[in-house]
Amino acid sequence: MSVDQFVISLCLILFLGKLFGGVFQRLGLPVVVGEIFAGLLLGPSLLSVITPHPTLTVLAELGVILLLFSIGCETSIKGLHKAGSRAMSVAILGIIIPAIVMGLSSAYYLTDSTFTAIFLGCALTATSIGISLSVLVRANHAKTTVGNIILGAAVFDDISGVILLSILFNFASNGVFDVMSTLYLIIKVLMFLIFTPPLARALLYLARALKPVNDNSGYEVIITMILVCFFAWAAHLFGAPALLGGFAVGLALSRQFISPLNRYFVNPFAFTHKMEVSTKALVDVFTPIFFVYVGISLDLSQLDYSASGILLLMWISLLAVMSKLLAGGLAGGNWQTKLIVGSAMVPRGEVGLVFAEMGRQMNIIDNKLFTELVVIIAITTLIGPLLLKWSLKKYGHHSQEN
Repeated sequence: MSVDQFVISLCLILFLGKLFGGVFQRLGLPVVVGEIFAGLLLGPSLLSVITPHPTLTVLAELGVILLLFSIGCETSIKGLHKAGSRAMSVAILGIIIPAIVMGLSSAYYLTDSTFTAIFLGCALTATSIGISLSVLVRANHAKTTVGNIILGAAVFDDISGVILLSILFNFASNGVFDVMSTLYLIIKVLMFLIFTPPLARALLYLARALKPVNDNSGYEVIITMILVCFFAWAAHLFGAPALLGGFAVGLALSRQFISPLNRYFVNPFAFTHKMEVSTKALVDVFTPIFFVYVGISLDLSQLDYSASGILLLMWISLLAVMSKLLAGGLAGGNWQTKLIVGSAMVPRGEVGLVFAEMGRQMNIIDNKLFTELVVIIAITTLIGPLLLKWSLKKYGHHSQEN
């Protein structure tokens, strides 16, 4: 790709991503769906102005790493603990049911490959913490008991999703499923998640101590990017996806970061807050590139537009919605609370799209399955927040009584 092609492609991706993301947001729809639509418009499916290219793929991957960094910044281990067993039950059920239902459905309807079916089932276990939380915040339910359950379950889903993705990534790379190597990988990923945030936190103290007096050169954002890139490389070295490194650095910056050593150190909240705020602009620039590029990578001509093909896609999408709604059954309380919690678990959003893109890059799924998977994710991302908004408006006062 020549320089002139690259700059005009980047210009169009950023412009149309922002334009359609804003339009969909004003319509009360998820921004990510608007960004995917912008990619569809630019890509081979419609106007064919931009075609997938390795250079754009690298930018999109950086967007994923920064996206997981921002999710890590919003992740609260305290929130997970506060939600307790109810959140854990919802999260576990929200992983098991979709993995089984969607895995078996994929094996029956979409593919003859057992591993591909397992991948599709795992890809649809994700929950978009960002989309559900934005709806809860606007409805003033983020700090309620139901809000804590949803937050805790979504956090657990995010961490579990990253581990599942790492296991599948390792299997796809080696071509063999070995129990011992899988357990070793899980241990490595958990060790990485446990020890990397404290290490990154320690480096934050060092970076704060080394900051020049009266420095106005964007020191915080540079340090953040250094840490994100370094730990993304380290994650790859551990045999895990690079995006795990971004997530770990986000955990280190989280306002809810907890450590036994906290009592001995002054909380660097002012410094970490400035790091998070200063990096937000980079996240806002690179993250939409990923979602738009997902749309560009889609080839809607791969879909079966016969009546049976469309009905099949709608049926699988309905199964994807219902399998997450059932997870609310373990939320406790009355049926209204269970409906609200289940609705919040429905949208797969950005986490599901990360699964889809990684599967396409590793050749686990072909272009046809990739397109079908993204369409299913887009449908759940559209239906989820609409169902959550409706259930909160109609039954929100019932849930607050529990």
